Amino acid sequence: MSLAAAPKAQPQVTMADHDRWRGVELLLHDTTINTHSRVAGLFMLLFAQPLNQILKMTHDQVLDHGNGPIMITFDTEPIQLPPGVAELLIDHKHRNGCASYRVGDTRWLFPGRLPGRPLVTETVRSELVSHGIKPRASRSAALFSLAGQIPAPVLADLIGIGRNTATRWAALAAHDWSSYTRQRAQQLQSSTYRHLMTE
Repeated sequence: MSLAAAPKAQPQVTMADHDRWRGVELLLHDTTINTHSRVAGLFMLLFAQPLNQILKMTHDQVLDHGNGPIMITFDTEPIQLPPGVAELLIDHKHRNGCASYRVGDTRWLFPGRLPGRPLVTETVRSELVSHGIKPRASRSAALFSLAGQIPAPVLADLIGIGRNTATRWAALAAHDWSSYTRQRAQQLQSSTYRHLMTE
């Protein structure tokens, strides 16, 4: 006798998009919040990245030639950061964050208190929560928004989620991108899907 696999839980959204954007505005402009928390929170609110993965990011995921757009890679495809986020990221890279030591040689984009270790998730999570930003609900709202704008296969490659997960979010957002798969090879080079935020 074989047991049927349990059905996967359907994604849920409990935050309105205007509340997500309120969080974005707060993190972009409130200088009383630690810069590392502002950057990490923006990666979550704009690009649906989970905090535990954000804080494990390394400097080689950021592409900065000094005279052009700032690109960041969460999975396999680079994304151009909007100007406000890019400026804040560059400012963050020149700070020590929570570290009490010189961080110039560390590989971590978010260095922690201990040399050689990244920042712990709870440090950022608690600060965001104290300012009314709920990580789980915020990330779900971001996923819902992105899934309504970007074909599931491309979304998966941009933000590092599974194809099936991206498809479930696309279905929730009432979009059927299944026909896009056969066109993906030709369109992947297009900047349309490389830049989540160009406006």
